[in-house]
Amino acid sequence: IRIGTHEQLMGLGTAAMIAGWMTVSTVTGHNAEQAADQKAQAELARMAAQVQALKADTAALKGTVATTAERIEARQQFLDALLTGRAKGNELAGLLPRTTRRVSAEAAANAGVLAPFAALEQKQLALVDKASATAETRIRDAEALIGRLGLNPGRFMAQSFARSSSGLLRTGAGGPFIPASDGAAGADPKFAELFVNWQRVEQLEDAMASLPSFVPAKSYTLTSSYGFRYDPFHGRGAQHAGLDMAGAHGEPIFAAAAGRVVRAERYGAYGNTVDIDHGRGILTRYAHLSSIAVSVGDRVEMGQRIAGMGSTGRSTGTHLHYEVRIDGQPVNPRPFIDSSRYLLAYQQGRMGPELPSAQ
Repeated sequence: IRIGTHEQLMGLGTAAMIAGWMTVSTVTGHNAEQAADQKAQAELARMAAQVQALKADTAALKGTVATTAERIEARQQFLDALLTGRAKGNELAGLLPRTTRRVSAEAAANAGVLAPFAALEQKQLALVDKASATAETRIRDAEALIGRLGLNPGRFMAQSFARSSSGLLRTGAGGPFIPASDGAAGADPKFAELFVNWQRVEQLEDAMASLPSFVPAKSYTLTSSYGFRYDPFHGRGAQHAGLDMAGAHGEPIFAAAAGRVVRAERYGAYGNTVDIDHGRGILTRYAHLSSIAVSVGDRVEMGQRIAGMGSTGRSTGTHLHYEVRIDGQPVNPRPFIDSSRYLLAYQQGRMGPELPSAQ
């Protein structure tokens, strides 16, 4: 069969078209595969980024949980040390829980990760409020008792404190309880305020221990008061620096408060005399004694027997001449005698039932 030139040209054209279409199809398929690969890689990259983000979020939440747990534990250690009296002063200041940055706290709360801590934190804060209220009550009670004795509570404070609408605040720097360098700086505000309040409680209660609270004789009759009186020897007006408490010869005489014996000897018109220094400028004197049971330098406890009642020195009969001196000057011992049961009750509430009671 003979094919003409026209037909040959037509056949060649068709073959060329088919070849071109096949080439285009091959290129298009290759590009599609590349696009699919790129899309898959992008999807993998996006998923990897999501995983990394989830890991970061998980780490942040874990950090928040750890931070919260540490904060709760720090608070608990502080409260245990504060309320059990195991630590005081600088050591207690070192246990103050510090404020911390809460990493992703909102996210953690939304996720419920910190839910197990919520109840415990609420209980801790409620305990802080209760402890603060207790501190305020004890401060008021101590100040009232000290004021009842005619003393200024401020004389017993190692630091200055000021009262504001938010409670008791420390003023000034230094002092034995809060170091001037650090102190409560950076501490959780509620706990810092509780710490400062509790320091004042401790200072006032330590001061209460130095106050003459124990009646120095159990069986006695008050025969002469403090202040102006007519002298029993020559009848003229005179100033009497203490109380005369008459009783039986040898009647036990007790230390009115804990302290150190600074005199135990015959002392002029006082006769046999014992002086006890209770610190903070407070001294008690016991005179006209028949016997002395302590020596200079001895540490004595409240209620400890120190002597026997007698009539030595310038005396008309068996009795105890009892003085209370503040900063070297005699003051009326009667308010201390009258407040004895309140002072002892206050100290028993702080120190326990083993403290001797005045009966």
